[in-house]
Amino acid sequence: MNHNNVTTPIARALQNVSEVVGVCEVVGNVTTNNNTLATVVFEPALCGLYGAAPSLAPVLILLLVCFLLLAVFGNGCLVGVILTTGHMKEPGNYFLVAMALTDTALALVYNPIAISGLAHGSYPAGPWCRLQAFFIIFLSVLSLHSLLGVWLCRYVHIAYPLNYKRVLTRRRMVHAMCLCVLIAAAPAALGVSPIHAFTVGASEEVLKDFEQPQTLITPCLAGPEGTILSVSVNLVAMVAIVCLVVLICCETRRNQTKHDQKMTWNAQAEDRESKMQAVYTLLIVVLVNWITWLPAFVVTILMKFGAVSLAAASPWIDVATIILQSATFSDSLVYAFRYHIYRRALKKMYREIQNIFTDA
Repeated sequence: MNHNNVTTPIARALQNVSEVVGVCEVVGNVTTNNNTLATVVFEPALCGLYGAAPSLAPVLILLLVCFLLLAVFGNGCLVGVILTTGHMKEPGNYFLVAMALTDTALALVYNPIAISGLAHGSYPAGPWCRLQAFFIIFLSVLSLHSLLGVWLCRYVHIAYPLNYKRVLTRRRMVHAMCLCVLIAAAPAALGVSPIHAFTVGASEEVLKDFEQPQTLITPCLAGPEGTILSVSVNLVAMVAIVCLVVLICCETRRNQTKHDQKMTWNAQAEDRESKMQAVYTLLIVVLVNWITWLPAFVVTILMKFGAVSLAAASPWIDVATIILQSATFSDSLVYAFRYHIYRRALKKMYREIQNIFTDA
């Protein structure tokens, strides 16, 4: 099939190819040492939901725009309420602010590029693709480790209700956040470095394949070393979160049975309910994150073991990516329903606007 028979946006993305030989593949001409050779080239514009049905582009664009607005608005309200409410200015919530800002940045890094790709039938390439690959890994790892920081602070609140202020000092919080940034930066930097090109033994061809996404909706991929390292540190963080959940449950049961722990709880009776509500909210956040990550994990495993090919799995990769992208605002939705975050933020905004007009 000639590429002129393909829909217009895809044809614009394939101006230098001579023939479409299958889903996600085209025949192109490569010139090496004054010799022109025909070669099969992977083409993201022919993959995924867009490649299967370009007419879906407006629907997908609308969905991604809604996701972007939800991420910015939801996380913005969450940050605003935490920073302007006295009892929420506790050390653990600083990690919550970091997670909300990270999720917002992740949406800003991914959604506009995906929307532009769907609108024009093209995708970022070269340095722009590497930049996106870096920030996708960096922000994803940082978000999860910020959630780990929230759980760690919550455990200190439960286990040491009278001494947590001495344990969770501002200096320790700064050091912990810096450590999270370093952990997130390591796999991101390794993933976009050219080290994988030398280990494979290739040069420009490998780098060219590296500097493009799998589909128009998926973000640019990092090198295998960075991807493996990011998955590893995220798994460690998830195991640590599970361990903290178990420890918190054990501490809660101990507090309710031992006399000295009961006295401790009685000394802070007004805070116990709010602390346990925070624990349950974090459990919901973790469960929602697991649900959003599950489709991408299943598709990756199936492709890794050769159960499905990239061409066959590409529409499902797009679906899994869209579901995974919902994690950028699902946390704020959970907090909105649990703490009426949106309503409180909107009330404060309304009062601020009203005061501006009154003063004028």
